[in-house]
Amino acid sequence: MSHDADFEAWLAEARSVTCEEVINRRGIQLSKGVERVGPCPACGGKDRFSINTRKDIWLCRGAGSGRSILLVQHLDGCDFLAACETLTGRPSPRGESGTRLSAGELAAREAERQQKAVAAKRADNEYRERERRLSYELFRSSIRAREAPLLLACLERRGLRLPPACRALRFAPDVPYFHGTAQDDLGRTYKRILFRGPAMLAAITDEHSIFRGLHCTWLDLAQPKGKAVIFDPDTGELLPSKKVRGSKQGNRILLSPANDASAPRRSIAGEGIETVLSVWAGLQAEGLGRPDTEFVSAIDLGNLSGAADGMVQHPSLVTVDTRGRQRPRRVSSPVPRMDSEAMWVPDSVSHLTLLADGDSDPFATRCAMERAQARHAVPGRHVTVAWPPLGFDFNDVLLGRHLAPAPGRVAA
Repeated sequence: MSHDADFEAWLAEARSVTCEEVINRRGIQLSKGVERVGPCPACGGKDRFSINTRKDIWLCRGAGSGRSILLVQHLDGCDFLAACETLTGRPSPRGESGTRLSAGELAAREAERQQKAVAAKRADNEYRERERRLSYELFRSSIRAREAPLLLACLERRGLRLPPACRALRFAPDVPYFHGTAQDDLGRTYKRILFRGPAMLAAITDEHSIFRGLHCTWLDLAQPKGKAVIFDPDTGELLPSKKVRGSKQGNRILLSPANDASAPRRSIAGEGIETVLSVWAGLQAEGLGRPDTEFVSAIDLGNLSGAADGMVQHPSLVTVDTRGRQRPRRVSSPVPRMDSEAMWVPDSVSHLTLLADGDSDPFATRCAMERAQARHAVPGRHVTVAWPPLGFDFNDVLLGRHLAPAPGRVAA
């Protein structure tokens, strides 16, 4: 291989590192999803920084945008060659050295960033506390689930019912759905109410049983699954029928406590409310319920498993950038980052069963469940993962859908 070919291969290796991998390597915390948003790691703020995992592009509203090499230049205050050295872990094959900020300049920049981060964290905590109080007032003034025919009908449609001791679920007939922002005539920004409607409310609590947030699911019996279908009128984007207000990370929804709620011996935990209630209903129908078992929703997969320590290459999926180039997609690894927050589990639990979803990408889900299994394993606790049939979830199993013949095939 020629000298120039070595250099081109080195550049290609640097470019192959995705923006998501850059932030994961550095432990930078952003929101979940395709568009991951948060404070800029270099210049602070609250939500001025984002990466689009599908397009593999980062954006800082105060500094610019680009791909992974420009991202490292932005984060480290270095030039192109130095950024490539950081991404590849090797110097340039040409023997050229990159230019970086001096130690003093980096220290001053980091001190300024930390000051901004502290201020942003304080503002974020104040916002979350306001949201917690408002959410608690909404939950406290709502209707008990057993006295809400619409909620019960939506559950029944999915083959579900309320556990006798369930106190976490309630119903409100008119809950606002906030999405995006707008400006009034004076130029003041406010949160836009996109939709209003009936919703199931679920209390999110911490390890001391203190209310920390609210999980809302908007309902509509006219829809096959009983969940409202909500679109953004500006973009036509289909929006999730579920939202969380307050703080979910590290907390959980207790759907059915053990007889001794303060010291359960067994815990069955999954992502969504529907998944967990499906398993509860199935066990009750088979006469396999145990009084020492609690049933818990972690709200989402990230809170069930916690953050990953690094990324791994997906065996088959690829990412296509705006130039049409294909790169192997990278997903969160099965190794947990133990300093990250995840759903809490009572110390008394000796048997923990984690519920997987079989209708999500198998490889990424398996990585997440292995991470959750390792994360929650402590001396004296046995942690297992329960899997539904591939392509189905536990509600499908409860309703017998996994037994139906595949489309175009005739049952024997």
